[in-house]
Amino acid sequence: MKLSYRGHTYDAHLAPTQAQSTEEIGVYRGARLTRKTFQPPHHEHGKVELTYRGATYSHEL
Repeated sequence: MKLSYRGHTYDAHLAPTQAQSTEEIGVYRGARLTRKTFQPPHHEHGKVELTYRGATYSHEL
């Protein structure tokens, strides 16, 4: 996914989320209300290359 902040564009590496189940929680003005439960994404640990004010450095997660 391409994102931009103050004119600079960058790639966001987002982990996909998956819904586990759907549960009906009620009715509001004739429409059924449902709720999904999501499993938090698993983040891989490792080195990340970052840049702050033009200086590049690596950070261990």
